[in-house]
Amino acid sequence: MLKCSLALAVGSLLLAAVTSNASAGSIDLGAAQDYAILFEGGGLNTLQITNVTTNTAGTGAGQGGGVGNIGVGGTGIATVSGPSTIGGRIDFSASNTGQFSSNNKNNVINGARPGTANFGVSAVSSALTTVNALNITLAALSGTNASVNGNTTIDALTGLLSASGTGYSNVRVFNMGSFSLNNGQNLTINGDANGDAVVLNFTSSTNFHGNVVLTGGLTPDQVLFNWVGGSKLTGGPTLDLNNGGGSPSNSTYLSQGIFLDPNGPISVTNSNVLGRIFGGDTHDFQYVSGSNVGALSLAMDQPTPLPAAAWSGLTLLGLLAVGQSSNRCRLANRLVRA
Repeated sequence: MLKCSLALAVGSLLLAAVTSNASAGSIDLGAAQDYAILFEGGGLNTLQITNVTTNTAGTGAGQGGGVGNIGVGGTGIATVSGPSTIGGRIDFSASNTGQFSSNNKNNVINGARPGTANFGVSAVSSALTTVNALNITLAALSGTNASVNGNTTIDALTGLLSASGTGYSNVRVFNMGSFSLNNGQNLTINGDANGDAVVLNFTSSTNFHGNVVLTGGLTPDQVLFNWVGGSKLTGGPTLDLNNGGGSPSNSTYLSQGIFLDPNGPISVTNSNVLGRIFGGDTHDFQYVSGSNVGALSLAMDQPTPLPAAAWSGLTLLGLLAVGQSSNRCRLANRLVRA
């Protein structure tokens, strides 16, 4: 009888592994998957890119992500100075009206010095439409109340689960209250066994000055910090991202995740980010002072999957194990009763 129970347990575990893999949480970024920074570009305002990098090569904190492209929407302007090294493209949704300048001969943009930009790129408009819709959709989800005061751990499993909706599947949602996180302090987000994504909704302006550590298998594109409020690219809360990671002495400091604030001002100063920063409303967007942002490419951001044939094999083994074990157990039970 013990052997029957063990065999049934093994078969059930195999089937559970297949089911868990199929239900991992995700946030669908659409065309935004190709960008590390997106600026809304409302009201002829400027994305100020000064003494920074994107998609820095290497193996250190925040390095080697694979995506360093910048997109500018609407009537936005972008200036690059410093010098800065942009490890990707700078794309504008609008046609060329003189809204781009590279002001330092040592700037490097997508491998060229001092670099240029691309205009009339429809993918930028598509990307902004997608993330702006996500901002509204995710803001409407019910969540578990949470706060951060210095070193804090949030377990994904304690968040309210929303199984599916437009642009997402299997997300754990938190409503953020008070938030205090300073240089060198860690917000640790611990993933659950199902691989659910995590959404943290903020309704007030935030000084985000600490690190974000992801554990339990979470990837940066599975964690979204969502600033809620305002409309039509104005009136939203302010995001001030300054984790100190842009300084050589703090090179291990790192914030991970997607930072989304369409209707509020954004400032990224002296920060190291493995993830994405989207928004900036109708204010200037400052990306300055040694900051580095790099997003993982789609292939790098996914756990290495088993081939389809392997998952099919696991499914078959699980079914066979359960089926055969059930038959054997029934036969054993008859013999015992006899």
